[in-house]
Order: sequence, then C-alpha cells, then structure tokens
Amino acid sequence: MTTIRIRSTQRVALFLLCSSVLTLAPAAATAGAQVDCGVPPYEGVVCQGFFTDEPDIVDNHQRLEDAIGRVVAKNGNPIAVVVVTDSRGRSPAAFARDLADTWGVGDPAEQNGILLLVSLEERRIEVVTQDNVAVNGEVVAATATSFFQAGDFEGGLLAMVGTIDQILSGGTAPVSGTGTNMPALLLLGAFAAVAVGGIGIWWRVSTRRKEAERIRRQRERLIDGDLDGLEPAGQELPRLEEYALGPAPGRPVVDTREALASLTGMLASPSRHPGDDTAALWAHGLVVVVDRYRMIADTREPLELRSNQERPLLESAVQQAANDALEVSAWNENEFRVRRGDLQSLIEGLRPHRVAAARRRIGDTLSAELVESPLGWTGITGAGRRFVEAGPALDPDEPMDESIREIDLAYETADAKASRLETLYSLLPSSTTRPAVAAALTDIGEDPEEAVRQYEEVRRRLSSEGNTLTADGLEIPAIAALLMMNNDAGNVVEFIEAYDHHRKRGSEPPLAVEYALAGLLSPGEIKQVRSEAKRLDLPVSITAGLLRRRDDGPEVFEALRDELASHVSSSSAKTIAGILAMSLEPSQALRRWLAAREALENMGLLGTYADVAAAFGASDPRGPRAFALSYAAQRSALAKSGIDDADRFAPELAHAGTSGRTDTWTGRPLPATFGSFDPFTFFYYHWVITRGHAGSYGWEPVYRHSSWSDDRSSWWGGGGGFGSSGGGSWGGSSSGGSFGGFGGGGGFSGGGGGGW
Repeated sequence: MTTIRIRSTQRVALFLLCSSVLTLAPAAATAGAQVDCGVPPYEGVVCQGFFTDEPDIVDNHQRLEDAIGRVVAKNGNPIAVVVVTDSRGRSPAAFARDLADTWGVGDPAEQNGILLLVSLEERRIEVVTQDNVAVNGEVVAATATSFFQAGDFEGGLLAMVGTIDQILSGGTAPVSGTGTNMPALLLLGAFAAVAVGGIGIWWRVSTRRKEAERIRRQRERLIDGDLDGLEPAGQELPRLEEYALGPAPGRPVVDTREALASLTGMLASPSRHPGDDTAALWAHGLVVVVDRYRMIADTREPLELRSNQERPLLESAVQQAANDALEVSAWNENEFRVRRGDLQSLIEGLRPHRVAAARRRIGDTLSAELVESPLGWTGITGAGRRFVEAGPALDPDEPMDESIREIDLAYETADAKASRLETLYSLLPSSTTRPAVAAALTDIGEDPEEAVRQYEEVRRRLSSEGNTLTADGLEIPAIAALLMMNNDAGNVVEFIEAYDHHRKRGSEPPLAVEYALAGLLSPGEIKQVRSEAKRLDLPVSITAGLLRRRDDGPEVFEALRDELASHVSSSSAKTIAGILAMSLEPSQALRRWLAAREALENMGLLGTYADVAAAFGASDPRGPRAFALSYAAQRSALAKSGIDDADRFAPELAHAGTSGRTDTWTGRPLPATFGSFDPFTFFYYHWVITRGHAGSYGWEPVYRHSSWSDDRSSWWGGGGGFGSSGGGSWGGSSSGGSFGGFGGGGGFSGGGGGGW
C-alpha cells in the first residue's frame, strides 16, 4: 500500500473541502443591505457596493463584499466586481470600460482602479484597469474557469479576487501546472467527484430557491396589476364639457389682451365673472357654460352605495386578500389561482365605490371653480388654462383666433416631435447613447423608419470598416448619429480615414473624433485650433467653429463671454457665448439673448438651464417670443415621454433652425461635403453625447443643473460618451468590507479576460 504524505497546508485545504462537501448545502448569509454608491445606474445596472450582482447568482453577498474590501484596504486600489446578465448587445470589454468610466472606479490622479466584469450570457470575464495598474486579465479569468464550469460562481469570484490580491501584493498569480505536488493531487482527485457531487446538490438547491423568488416576483406583478384596476379610468370621471348648455353662440372678435384679462381674472377670483367676453371665450373653447346643478347631481354618490356600510369592509378585505395570495407557496399554483380569484371578486365589488368617490371629489372641485357669468355658470377648459400659461409668449394685440392658432401649432409640432422621438427610440437597438441618438434623428426628417434605415447603414459601415474606432472602444452609435445630423451620411469613409490619420499622429480617441468631424486635417490648421482652444479653454471643435464662422471668432467669443459675466456664472457665460458667437452678429447677440431670456423668464422658466436655452432662442429665426412658446410646448411634450429625462433635448428640438439638416448660420440645407458642419452639431456632441468630461471636452456645470423644476435630476449630460469621466476616489483606503464611497477615475482600458 502506498502512503501519501500531505503537508499541513494541504491537510487544511482537504479538511475545508471535505467539510464543505459533507455539508452539501451550506446556509447562505443574507445579502448585505443596499449601498448608496452615489452614482446613476448604467444600462440598468445599479451599483451595490464593491460587489454588484445584477442577476443575484451569489447567495452570500457580504462574503464577496468583505473579501473585496480587505483587498482594497490592503493594497489601496479601488476595485469593483460586477456580475451582469448580459452586456446589452455590445462587447463585454466595451461594456466593462464604459461601466467603469460611468461609475468612476478609481482615482483620477493615481489611475489605480480595477473593474472585473462577469457577463453570464456571453460567458465572458473581463478585467479593465486604469493606466497605473498592471493586472493580466487572462490570468485572473483562468482562476475562475473551473469554478464557473461547475456552477460555483461564488467560489470563482472569490478566486479571482484572491488572484488580484496576489498580483497587487507583488506575489505570483497561480498558474496551472507549476509547483504542484503529485501525491497531493492524487488525494485531491479522490475527493473531486464527491466535491462536484456536493456542489451539484448545492447548485440545485440554490437554483430552486432562485426559481421560487422568480415566481414570487411574477405573482407580485400580477397582484399589482389587479390592484391597479381599482383606479378609475379617464372616461369614468366627469369633464366640464359633458355638462355644456348647448353650442356656443357665434364667434365674437376679441383681442388676446382682453381674453387673457378675463381668464386670469376668473382664475384669481372665482367670484368674479368674465363679463362680456364670455361668449367669445366660449366660442373659442377657452371656457364652457355648464348646467351646474346637473353636474352636482350626476357626480353625487349613488344612494345604494352611500346607504350601506360595505366599503370599509371591502377596503380591508382587498388588502388582506392581496397579502394572502402572495403568501401562498411558490409551488402551489392552484391555491394561488384560487386566492387571486377571491381578490379579483373583492376588487370587482369595491371598484364602484372607488369610482363613485372619485367622481364626487372631481365634481366638487369643478363646481367650486365655476364662476357666474351673464350666460350662466362658466368654467375654464384645459385649452383655456393652456392659453393663460402661454400668455407671456403671445402678442397681446393679436386677435384671439391668431393666438390660439399659434398655440395649437406649437403644441402640435412639439407633440409630433415627441412622438417621433419615442418611435425612433423603440426602433433603435439598445445602447448607452440610445436616447441621444433618437433625439438626433428626430429632426432629420418626418419619417422615423427612413431615418433609422439611413442611420443603421451609417452605423453598420462604421462598425465594419472602422476597425480603429472599434478597437478604441468608441460609441459607434453616437458617431453615426453625429454624421447623420451633419449631413455626412455619404462621408463615412472620409471620416474613418481622418480619424485613423489623427490616431496615427498620436491624438487621443475623443480628440481624434472631434478633429475628424470638424474636417481638420492640415497640421497648420490643427496647430492654430489647438492653440486657440487652449487659450480660450474651449473644446477644439467649438474653437474650429468659431474660426470658420469669422476670422475674429475667438475675439467675438471673448467679448461676449465678458459681457455675459454680469448676468450669469462664468461656466454658463462660456457656454452661452459659444452659441451666440457662432450663430449671430456680435452687435445683436447680447440684445437678442436678453430678449429670449426675458421671454422664458416671463413664462416662469428661470435658472442656468433656461439661460442656456435662451442662447438657442436668440438665434431662432422666429424670434424670442415664438421660441419661448415653442420651447415650453416642447418641454411639456417631452416630459410626458416614456423616455427618462427626455426633456433635456428641448432646446435643440424647439429651435427652428436645426430641423431638416439646415445650417443655423444661413438657414440653407447643409452641404454634404466632408469638413462642412453646422455649429450646433458640436454643441449637441458636448451637451448630449459626451459624459461630463472634466476640462477640455465639456461643460459639466450646465449638464447637471436642474433649473426651474425640482423633480428632474439632470438636463444635458445624457447617456453615452467618447471618453472617460473625472472625479474622486472609489473605495479609497476604507477598511475591511466597508464601502468607502464613490467618485470617478476614468481612463479605463482593457486588461484582458477569458470565457468559460
């Protein structure tokens, strides 16, 4: 019989292995409480701390969090380990880089951040690092392969964290086939089958637990849908127009000033009647004369509902039935169906009470707002309230008919653009820049499908022919949208050649994009633009626009910036001066900006965001007043969009000079010549598509300012980007497993990886 000698360290390893196998299904620690990382979700991935587990494949989250925290504390390198279901149709490497840049993993000065990504659908591990970190992603990924193949994701993740620790500590990462002890391997092999069997049983238990959780979430959605049925539908609620006293008499002529005075008087004091203008306001749909007594009677709760006492009992029973249905075992589908049926029956009994109560409340509100006029009880319609809201942007001397037509046209145009934006969004593939691309295509033409067809052709050509673009990890969808906006759909080859030219000359990817889009090729012109850009502290593309606009473009910009300093902050002054200098004559720029600003202010649109929007309004060919109305209508339409934060695109979409690929300098169609460009293309690039670069590429204070509305988190600075963001440290030198905060490193590159 052969005796196998095992060193003490091997005995410990075997003991731990056997213990875990014999336990078969160890109890999992409860996942740690969610950590507020202070960063926005990226493509739906929400930061949970050092360790983020989107598909929830690891039972003991705290174990991973603590392990990563110890490595961070020991080595000082900020680390994020992220497991995702998939990489959203993109390469896992590009997804990992953009995720690290968006969350800002690392210190911008020390450049020492690491992000490890596991993408389940692609079965891929990616390690991306900042410049001052040397971690071989392939070596790290290799340590997890056998674990992942056996279904032990927690073990594989811990192994990779341990390997990163060894590398950062200056040790040698484990490499297969070196320094092994064959007798020990034989003994380990004897236990391998048992270990795999134990892991398999544990995995089945874990999978069953996850399936139960999936069923629970599905049932919650069903119950929530049933409970939503208690809400009254719009057609069940009373409207003033339902109780109108016949058709309005004639169409008397009234000017806008008189109409506004009457309507604002009614809103200010319900006891004050609108006087002789009632007939004219009624004829134009701004007010309606109603049968008040019929409305009160019609919205009163039916006697049979008021006389019984079943509503409180039903309210309580519905809540209890909902809870009972959700407490049914995940594996007892028949009982769940029965309990859900009971709930639906109770909802059916309670709903008439809810509808009746809602009708009574709204009827009381409408009745209280009625005023007594010479024609009878009169109420302001939705169109009348919109007329009042638009009042500051209307010409008071215009006939009321003309003002109503102007309002209707502004809102119809805004609604059409918002609808087109949503259609485009639904047609486009998922990507970081999807909202911005949809907005860029919205103004190209009225046929969304044709716009997407052209865009997809440009995007495909960039993807297939722009090898350097892909290798540099740039957002191809964003570049395709910019080329479309600039009427460069036929200049893809020229753009790629220009980009490659600048990359070979040593320009960083974001800068090479700007040079190429601006058609900058000659070394002399580039040198001049770079020199001026550095002096003015502006992006090179904006500087190029200033120089091409006029020989003294930079001087005009500086003069406007200095004039604006007494009106706005320095960062806003720079932004506004850039727009004005490229779109207006110097003598009219400040005057027209002040007029546009006043028009927006009169409508209650104040603050940094409105100040910059006014710069668009200053160059709008319709004038400041019309722009203010168009802008308010566009904001209103986009706010109702299903796309988050869509109203940040309002200034560009509301500006009449940017539609249909027209040149905002001349109003004529943009030439399809490479190197010709509209200046607003580059403002769009910096405001919407880049991600808040610190320094020379963007203007962060404007991105993040939420003027005149407290419930919006940002206006410009949406998804996407060609580079990396800046900021503080992620994790820092926090001790143990404590998550130490978030800042932003940027500058991530591929560190390699592998599949399993």
